[in-house]
Amino acid sequence: RGERLMVEPGRTHNRIRSTATVRLQNRHLNIFSFFLCHPPSSVSASIFGSASSHLFSLVRYRLKITMKLKLTRTLWGILDCNKIEPWTWDPLFSKLKDEGYEAIETNVGPFWPFAGHDDEFRSLMKKYNFDFVGQVHTCGYPISSRKVEDHLASYRTHVQRAKELGAVFVNAHSGLDSWSLEQAVEFYTKTLAIDEELGMRVIHETHRQRVFFNPWITRDVVKRVPALKINADFSHWVVVAERLFDDSLDDDWPELLKFLAPKIKLVHARVGYAEGPQVPDPSAPEYKSAVEAHEKWWKTIWEANAAAGATVYYVEPEFGPAPYLHTLPHTNVPVADLWQVNSWIGRRVQAHFASTYGSN
Repeated sequence: RGERLMVEPGRTHNRIRSTATVRLQNRHLNIFSFFLCHPPSSVSASIFGSASSHLFSLVRYRLKITMKLKLTRTLWGILDCNKIEPWTWDPLFSKLKDEGYEAIETNVGPFWPFAGHDDEFRSLMKKYNFDFVGQVHTCGYPISSRKVEDHLASYRTHVQRAKELGAVFVNAHSGLDSWSLEQAVEFYTKTLAIDEELGMRVIHETHRQRVFFNPWITRDVVKRVPALKINADFSHWVVVAERLFDDSLDDDWPELLKFLAPKIKLVHARVGYAEGPQVPDPSAPEYKSAVEAHEKWWKTIWEANAAAGATVYYVEPEFGPAPYLHTLPHTNVPVADLWQVNSWIGRRVQAHFASTYGSN
């Protein structure tokens, strides 16, 4: 009857209080099921107020609506942009499909591994029904300029290129770590205008050398530019901070992660540790605490996105080749098999996701 509903803070999802307490049993779900077609953003705030988002989460929970995993695979460490071998691509894509991957991420700039073969790439993506996540690096790698305007020009060029190649969204290594907060805010505000102009969805990776190289600057920028979306590669934050955010210094970490989690639309499932951005082998018992810490963070992100109404979520095993992958001195022999490492973490992600959201 247009009354303002109020969800009791800290109480379980089956109790809502307005003028009276309503216990939601299965027979009441029809009353609230219209939220599935009218999510909170489209419901009049004057009628439902802040309770609308809580009700939407409640209905999803009670109807056991699942969020589908889109397991994504980076081509970093698999294909070499300096060694174009088209005859290897079809067997590779077939193998990735067999392992359960549904999307591919690769760089669309100087490291494009299908140079001169754009049509073949599109054909393979269609054949295997893969989504394409285009990766862009503003001002290249190594970074060639510190000027905001140069990064914006580079950003526009590469996002346009990703769109032409059929990307469903873009993952950007963007900006520069030495910028001031005001420079970062200027840059990201203008990227949003470019995104809208080009009609592309772009998320920005937490990465060393870039603006989002640590959690605190990321939080501060996102507070100023709240429409930004993030790709969480927390392995970089772990090595920058030299810890797993689990000591007395980190009483702000839970709230910071809670704030950022709904804005994180892709997880790069690589595990870092205090002295490096990539554990040599995540299956090794000596890295158990690092693996479990990252998994806990990923779960927080997934839960926030499910509560916000997401029905699909992209997670990408992204362990990389040397020098990320450790090698033996003098010989440069890798200490682990990169394919097997990514497959291991991929299976673990699938299992964790299925235990929470059901079989995908």
